[in-house]
Amino acid sequence: MRSFGSFFLSLYHMSDIVIIPLFPLNVVLFPDSKLPLYIFEERYKKMINECMNTESVFGMNLFTDKKMFMTGCSASVHSLLSKAGSGEMNIVALGKERYRVISHQPGADGFFTGKIEYFEKENSYFDKSKRDECVLLYNQLVQAVYKDSIEKIDLADSKWIGTDKSVSFFVAEKSGLDLNRKQHLLEIENEDERIDYILEYFKEIMPEINETNRINEIIRNDGYIQ
Repeated sequence: MRSFGSFFLSLYHMSDIVIIPLFPLNVVLFPDSKLPLYIFEERYKKMINECMNTESVFGMNLFTDKKMFMTGCSASVHSLLSKAGSGEMNIVALGKERYRVISHQPGADGFFTGKIEYFEKENSYFDKSKRDECVLLYNQLVQAVYKDSIEKIDLADSKWIGTDKSVSFFVAEKSGLDLNRKQHLLEIENEDERIDYILEYFKEIMPEINETNRINEIIRNDGYIQ
């Protein structure tokens, strides 16, 4: 019988198929985004410790209304912020790659493992004018809501030049989308369609952005770290 640790060390690839431990939560993680998490259940303390020890990933899937969505995002432990003597810990999870769950099953250690297939990366193909409009509106939102306390997007910055980093996912972190909209965005196949989705959202909220209730709603839905 394989040990718990050997499971993580022997995660295998069959073409694009991978088996990883799953962490269903009432959150949506995007690629390249950072989320603070408090780990307190024994099964997930064990899972996160093994992921840190073996430098392996785990999967995060939105779980709400007794339903786990099949599109999720793999994550690594970006940093361990604190750890109690009883094992509870505060960590920052870093989003890696989107995937679809093909099948999942409970394991002997109390958490689910999933057979997953990663999405192909396709962030480089989009309408530049729509991307620029999206960035402009996002920067206006940052000014109005966060008073420049978080990073605006500067497309001249080296991290946006010659990379496949997604503007749409970065924008979605701090724009106040509710869970259903975040999940829908995560499921959209390509960057051009994701930018269209964000632009439609901005057209809905920007006329109301100066209203206190809307600003409070955006901040309330913001759980990401920059």
